[in-house]
Amino acid sequence: MPEPEASKPARRAIELEMDRIVVAGGDGTLRAVVEAIADYDVVIGILPIGTGNILARNLKLPINNLDSAAHRSLSKPEYRIDLGIARVFDVHGNTHQYYFTGIAGLGMDARLMAATDKKRKRQIGWIAYLEASLKFLPLKFERFEVVVDDQPPRVLKSYSLLVGNAGWLPGAISMMPDARLDDSRLDMAAIGPRKILNWVDFIGRITWQNIVVRPLALGRKWLDATANVKTLENFNGQRISITPNNPAPFQIDGDPLFEVTHAEFTLKPKGLRISI
Repeated sequence: MPEPEASKPARRAIELEMDRIVVAGGDGTLRAVVEAIADYDVVIGILPIGTGNILARNLKLPINNLDSAAHRSLSKPEYRIDLGIARVFDVHGNTHQYYFTGIAGLGMDARLMAATDKKRKRQIGWIAYLEASLKFLPLKFERFEVVVDDQPPRVLKSYSLLVGNAGWLPGAISMMPDARLDDSRLDMAAIGPRKILNWVDFIGRITWQNIVVRPLALGRKWLDATANVKTLENFNGQRISITPNNPAPFQIDGDPLFEVTHAEFTLKPKGLRISI
């Protein structure tokens, strides 16, 4: 696989012994830079001009004010966040390793991202993903064997499995509301609504209930007690292993790559310095 274009100037900055790099782009561009500098002691600033800007949103950076974002990138103190590591196996038995700053996924979300028209994505942003989803109706379940840390394996019947460090998506949506950038743990969401009522429950859980219900002690207990894999189920740990029953499409930080037969996710705790 060719080296991402953003990696070249990042490597050049390392050669010039720069101690701060400002990345103008989305999550894919940011990931390419992180891949290049992950082993070096460099601070990264972010100018969020991509479609999702997942890390920037979770850092509460000014998405719609580039002047403010530029000022923060160059002058604000650093914040250390965990850096995700994905080790995946393709259908030919080859192993690939990637760093990620936001969310990786197996299943329908990766298939959807691969089908999204890039021109429409530039025109209307993340809503283009919703357009692309219409191509896959009705949705089809996939089976995944999941192991979290040293817990017994579980077989999940889901549309998608998301693994991430950052939980919030555009539109104040979150399928991993407890995800934290600096807690040395990965979060996982299994998305599997079966019937209409499950879909109603799912939409409520990933939108207004995260904002209105979850912050309340009793509300959180109720959400956790009523969670089930037929709607949305969350897990967290330091190591997450996923084996799909059949090769499944894989995406990382919004970039669809290829089908995988196995994926292992770990962390480099506090492995990335970000200017906020």
